[in-house]
Amino acid sequence: MKKILIVVAAFLMTATAYAQEKEPLEETDSQKRLNQFNEVKKHEVSLDVVAAIAGLGINPRYEYVLGRYSGVGVDLNIGILDDADGFNYYETFSITPYYRQYFFSKEDYGAKGFYGEGFAKVFTFEDGYFEIDLFGSGRNVTESYTEAALGVGIGWKWVSDSGFLIDLGFGIGRNLGLANDPQGYDLPEVTGRGGVNFGWRF
Repeated sequence: MKKILIVVAAFLMTATAYAQEKEPLEETDSQKRLNQFNEVKKHEVSLDVVAAIAGLGINPRYEYVLGRYSGVGVDLNIGILDDADGFNYYETFSITPYYRQYFFSKEDYGAKGFYGEGFAKVFTFEDGYFEIDLFGSGRNVTESYTEAALGVGIGWKWVSDSGFLIDLGFGIGRNLGLANDPQGYDLPEVTGRGGVNFGWRF
């Protein structure tokens, strides 16, 4: 009889321990805030303030937060330079979709901190050169080109509890060689990406 009681007691103890393991752990206040924030605030809009202040272009950005560790987005660049600014090569327009993976995101709210990204960029740019005709006179010529690039970047994003964000990042991409200069001039083989974005997550 004692052996039966011992076996039954052991069985009950094992079943109780197993049930306790299966019970979901109660969420901490930090986890509740994280889940609520990520469920509600998944959209970000921002602007590259450095490019805007320097008069290089208008660079708005939109990002959709997929989860605590990832997001997808798109950058636009609308160049506002002209020939009088003295730049031989400058972008006039670009669109850059990207995917980001966030690392070491141990803070309350996800999709922030250090990140790495991959991007594809399609852009137009202008390049100027001096052309001499048969009579020895010359003139400045500006040609427009369309190019595409694939690249990677890194950066860091800060997001406050209210949703205000600062995003500092940079990257580099390899041009695919779609642009062709009829004059035989060497066009850039790489393109850059980066800036300091201020914005809001909502």
